[in-house]
Amino acid sequence: MLAQLVTEFPETGIMFALAAFVMAVLFLYRGNFFSPAPLYFLVQVMMLGIAYTKLYPAMTDFHLNTWLVWIGGGLCFLLGCAATNCVWRQLGGTIAYVAPKPMQWYNWKLHFLLSFSAFAFFLIGVIGVISVAGNLVLLTKNPSTWLDGQNSPVLKFSFFFTSSPMVVALFALSSFKSINPVKWIRTASKLMVLLTICLSFMTFPSRGVNMICVGLIIILANYLYKRLSWKHMGVIFVFILAFFVIVAYLKGQYGGTDLAEDGVEAVMDKQTMRTIGLLPYKYISNNFWNLDYAFNISSDKDEHPWTYGIDAFFGFTQLMRIGVGLQESFGWDSPFNERVAKVGGLNTIPYLWDAYKDFGYPGIFLLPFFFGVLFTCVYRRMMETHSPLLYLLHAVFSLWIILWNFTTGYKQGMYWVWMGFFFMICSCSGGRFRKLPADSSVPNEVAVENEGDNQITSKGGQRDDAAGEQEGNHQTADNIG
Repeated sequence: MLAQLVTEFPETGIMFALAAFVMAVLFLYRGNFFSPAPLYFLVQVMMLGIAYTKLYPAMTDFHLNTWLVWIGGGLCFLLGCAATNCVWRQLGGTIAYVAPKPMQWYNWKLHFLLSFSAFAFFLIGVIGVISVAGNLVLLTKNPSTWLDGQNSPVLKFSFFFTSSPMVVALFALSSFKSINPVKWIRTASKLMVLLTICLSFMTFPSRGVNMICVGLIIILANYLYKRLSWKHMGVIFVFILAFFVIVAYLKGQYGGTDLAEDGVEAVMDKQTMRTIGLLPYKYISNNFWNLDYAFNISSDKDEHPWTYGIDAFFGFTQLMRIGVGLQESFGWDSPFNERVAKVGGLNTIPYLWDAYKDFGYPGIFLLPFFFGVLFTCVYRRMMETHSPLLYLLHAVFSLWIILWNFTTGYKQGMYWVWMGFFFMICSCSGGRFRKLPADSSVPNEVAVENEGDNQITSKGGQRDDAAGEQEGNHQTADNIG
C-alpha cells in the first residue's frame, strides 16, 4: 500500500514520509508538538500532501516558481525560529522548564470578573442576530437560509459573534488547577466555557469560529493539564472532520440538504462517502491551488496591484473604519483574495500571497522570518515565565499556523480586538511578564527541555486538572471553512 501511494502520488508520499519522520522524532524525544517550528512544518507538509491526492480537478501540479515560494517561505520561517533559539541561548535564556504552579500573585478573581467584559462584547453579536433572525440561527426553522457567508443579513454583527473564541480562551485559562488555586473560579470558568461554545454554535454555526474555540482549549491544555500525544491528535482530527461534515449539512452544502429537516439517516442515504469527504478536501486544497493560480495567473487577467505595504495593516485600518474604503479605492482584494480564487467561493490562500502583493518578492522571505522570530520569542518567554498573557498569545499564534493562513490573523481587526482584551485583563490582574518566585522545591519539578526539540521530561508526572473569518460586514468565519 505504501509503495502504491509513492508510485501513484509521489508528492503525497514524500510529504507524508517527512511528516511521519518529524512526528516520530517528537514522539521518541517527547517533543512539544505545539512549538512553532515543528507545528509549522507538520501543518505545511501534511496539508500539501493531502492536496496533492488531487481528489478535485482544480488541484493541479505546482509550477516551479510556486515550489520556490512555498519552500522559500517555509525555510525562512524555520530559520527565524532557529535564529531566535540560538540568540536566546547566547543571551542566557533559560533552557530548564519549571512546571507551572498555582499563581498566588495573580488576581484570578479580577481576571474572572473582567472576562465578562469580553463576554458582553460577544453578547452584542448574539443579541444582534436574534434581532434580525428572530432567534438564534440554529433554532430557526431553516438555518441554512441565514448561513450565507457573503450576503446574510446577520453578518452586520459578525465582528461581535465571531469573538466567542476570545471569551473561551479567557475563561479556559482560569479553569486549570495547575495555575489557578481558587476552586470556585475554576468551576465557574468551565461552565462559562461550555456556555459560550454552545451559544456561539447556536448563534451562527461556523466551522472556523467554533473549531478555534476548541483549538484554544486544546493548546492551553497541552501546557496546563497534560502534554498531548499523537493518539490525542488522531482523536482530535476525527472530531474536526465530523464537525466539519455536520456544519456542511446545516449549511446545505451537500446538495441543499438541511440536516434539521431531513435528519442524519436521511442525509446519509442521499450522499455517498466520497461526496462527504470531497468538501473537506476542497477546503484544504483550495489554499494550494489558489497559491499556484495566483503566481501563474493567465495572461488575459490583470495581476493584482501592489499595495505598497499599506494593506498589510488592514487589521488596524479596518478598526478605524477606513480599511474597506482603501481597498475599494485602490482596487485591492479583501484578505481573502477573491481575484485569484480558482473556484468561486473557495478563496482562501496562504499568507505568502499577501506577503507578495504587499511587499513584493522580498516579503515572501522576510515576513515568514519575522513570524518565526515573533512566535518563537513568545513561546520561549512563555515557557520561562508562565505569564497568563503569553499563554493566550501563544495559543492564538499556534492557531494562525494551524489555519495555514496567516492573513486570518494580522489582517483582521477582530484578532487585534482580542489582543486588546488579553492585554487589558492580564495587565489589570497582576502583571504580564512576571517571573516565577524562587522556590526550594523547584528542582523536583524541573523538566529539562532539549535545545533542539524543546523536549520535556518531568518527574512531577501528570498534572491534575483539566477557529477570523470576517471582514467588515461581508467576510465571516466561513471563508476559512
